[in-house]
Amino acid sequence: MTIPGPNGASTATTNAIAGGAFMAPVVQTGTINGGIHHHFPPPSTPAIPRQLPRNAPHFTNRDTESAALDAARTTGTSMMVLSGIAGVGTSALAAQWLHAQAPSADGQLYADLTHTAERRPEAVLQRWLRALGVDRAPAQEADAVGLWRSLTADRAVHVLIDGAVDAEQVRPLIPSGPRSLTVITSRKLLWELAVDGALVLPVNPLSRRDAVRLLCAVAGDPQAADDASLPGAEALAEACAHLPLPLVITGARVRARPGRRPFTFPARTAGSPPYLPQEHARMATTEALDASYADLEFDTKRLYRALGSLPARTVDADLAAAVCEIPPAVADWLLQVLVDERLLDFVPGDSPEPRYRMNDAVRDHAYAKALDADTEQEREAALRRLCDWMLTRARHAQRLVTSAQATLLNPGPVSGGPFEDKETALAWLDGQEEDLLPVLKAAESAGWDGLIVGMVDAWWPYFLHRHPYKLWIDAHVIGVAAARRSGNAPVLRQMLASGAIGLSARGYIDRAVQWYEEVREGARTAGDARDEGQALHGLGACHLESGQLDRARQRLEAAMSLWEACGYPRGVGLAEITLGEVCLAEANPTAAREHLASAHNRLNDLGEAYEGARALALHGHARTRSGETAEGIAELKQALETITGSPRWHARTLEWLGEAHRQSDDTVTARACWSEAAALHESLGRSTDASRLRALAAGQ
Repeated sequence: MTIPGPNGASTATTNAIAGGAFMAPVVQTGTINGGIHHHFPPPSTPAIPRQLPRNAPHFTNRDTESAALDAARTTGTSMMVLSGIAGVGTSALAAQWLHAQAPSADGQLYADLTHTAERRPEAVLQRWLRALGVDRAPAQEADAVGLWRSLTADRAVHVLIDGAVDAEQVRPLIPSGPRSLTVITSRKLLWELAVDGALVLPVNPLSRRDAVRLLCAVAGDPQAADDASLPGAEALAEACAHLPLPLVITGARVRARPGRRPFTFPARTAGSPPYLPQEHARMATTEALDASYADLEFDTKRLYRALGSLPARTVDADLAAAVCEIPPAVADWLLQVLVDERLLDFVPGDSPEPRYRMNDAVRDHAYAKALDADTEQEREAALRRLCDWMLTRARHAQRLVTSAQATLLNPGPVSGGPFEDKETALAWLDGQEEDLLPVLKAAESAGWDGLIVGMVDAWWPYFLHRHPYKLWIDAHVIGVAAARRSGNAPVLRQMLASGAIGLSARGYIDRAVQWYEEVREGARTAGDARDEGQALHGLGACHLESGQLDRARQRLEAAMSLWEACGYPRGVGLAEITLGEVCLAEANPTAAREHLASAHNRLNDLGEAYEGARALALHGHARTRSGETAEGIAELKQALETITGSPRWHARTLEWLGEAHRQSDDTVTARACWSEAAALHESLGRSTDASRLRALAAGQ
C-alpha cells in the first residue's frame, strides 16, 4: 500500500494481522477520518422443541389410565412407565397425556428406541441437545449425559421415550429437573424403574364396547357401534383382541372397501377369501405379537408355546414345571419373564401361589407358534403331563376332604402331598374350576377314558362343597360316556350315581331318576348291596323333591336296611337325614327330630363333621317347627359354623334361621338371613329359590 508522506512524497507501508484467527470483526485500512460503526445482527433464539407425535385422530377412552397418570403427577411423580403388549396403544396414550401437559413444558422431546439409529443413549442425547440450542453436542456418552443433566436442571422438559427395552437404556435419558416429566413406553413391565420413583402402569386391551367404538369410528361408521343388528363390528373387534393398533388397521381396510356398507359382510367360513376383514384383523394382531415373541429366549418360547397349546386357562409355577419338565424355580422365573413381556396377566385372588392367564389373542398366537415349532407327539406329551398333574393333585384333595367317599380311589391315610389341610385343598380346586371341563374334553379327544373317570371322581369334594351344578353335570356326562366305553361296570355305576346327585340338585329330577335306576339294576346284577343302597337313597331324595313322600320313604327305608346289613353306617346316617326331611314335609317334626338326632350322633361318631352339621341344621329347624324357637336358633347357628363351605346348605340353613327369628318376632334379623340366603341361591343359579327369598326379605 502507498501512503503520501509529509512533503508529498509517497512512502510504501505494509500491514499484516499476525497470530490466530479472531471471532470479532477486523478493519484493515489507511487513514481513518471519523469513527467506524459495525452493526451486529441480533442473536437468534432457538425454537422451543415440540417433538411429540400428534394425537391419534380416533383416540378412544383411556380414562382410567389417564386418571392414574394425573394422580401420580399430583403427588410429585415425574416418571411414568406405560407397559403393554404390542399394539395395545401405549404410545398413543403417552402422547395424548403429554400433549395435555404442554402448557407447563419448556420443551417436548421424543425418541423412538425401536429405530436402530436411536438405540444408543448418546445418539438420542446429541439430537436432544441440538434441539435445546447446543451447536456441538459431545460425542461421548458420559459428556452428553452430563451436559443434558445440566441443561435440564432448571427447566420443565417433557420427554416421551417410546419402545424401551430395559431400564439401563432409559436412565441416561431422564432429565434431572424436578419440574420435568418423563413418560416411557415398553412391551416389558420395566419394574426396575420403580426404584427410581417411576409409576409402572400396565395398559390392557380396550373393553368390548370401546373396541367396537374405535373400530367403527376409523371405518367411518361410528353409529354402527350402537347398532345391535350389525354384529360384524363386534366380531371384528374380537378378532383384533380389542387391541387399538389392529383395530385401527382393520377399520381403515373396512373403510377402503367400496360399494358396501361397513360391517355388513358375511361371517367367516372355511374357504373364505383372504381379503375379508377378519383375516386383516388376525394378520394385524399376529404382527404385533410376533414382535414380542421374537424377543424371547429359547426356554421362554417353549413355555409360551406349551401354554398356548394346552386347555388350561390359568397357570402357576407348579403346573408350568410339570408340563415342561423343568424345576419349579426355573418355571417361576420364566413365567415372570412372560409377565414382564405382557404376554401373561396376573390373576388376582386368594391362591397361595401366584397364578397367571393368557388373553385369547395371545393364546391363539401361542397355539399357532406351537403348531409351527412342536410336533404332534410333543404337544400330546405336554397334554398328558398336564392331565397327570391335575389328577394327582385332585386325588390328594379327595383324600383330605372326602376320603370316606373315594369309591374309585383306595381310601387310606394321607401322607405328604401338595396340600396341608382341607381348606388349602378346596382352595386349589377353586382355582382349577374353569380348567376342568376343557381338560376333560381334551382327554376325551385323546382317548384317555381311564384318566377321565379318575378326574371326574377325584373332583367330588368340589362338587359336594361348592355345588357348581352346570360343571358337575357336564363333567359327569363326559365321565359316564368314558365309563361306558371302558366297559367297567363299577366305574359306570359310580359315575352315574355321583352325576345323578348333581342332576337332582339342579332340578333335573326325571333324568336323575333314570341314572339312579340304571345304577340300581347294575348293582342288583352284580350283587353290590352298597351301590344298590346308594341308588335307593338317591331315588328317595328325588321322590322327596317331586313331592312323592310315600315312595320316598319306601326307597329310603330300603336303603337303610341294605346298608345296615352290609355294614355301612355312614350310609345309614345319610339316609336318616333324608328321612328326617320326609317327616318334616309330612308336618311331623317330632318323628323328624328322632331321625335327625340319630343321624347327627352317628355321623359325628364317624368323624363326618360336615354331614353331622347338615343333620344338626335340620334338627334345629324341626325344633323351631315344634315351638322350641330359642333352642332351634342355637342349633342352626351352631350348624352354620361348619356348613359354610357348602353354599346350598348354607342358604337352606339361613332360610330356616330366618323363619326362626320371624317366629320370635325379630323381623330385622329374619330379613337379613333371607337376603343372604337369596344371594347364595343366585350364585348357584337357583333363581326360583332366590326370588322367593327376596320376596320374604321385602316383606311380601
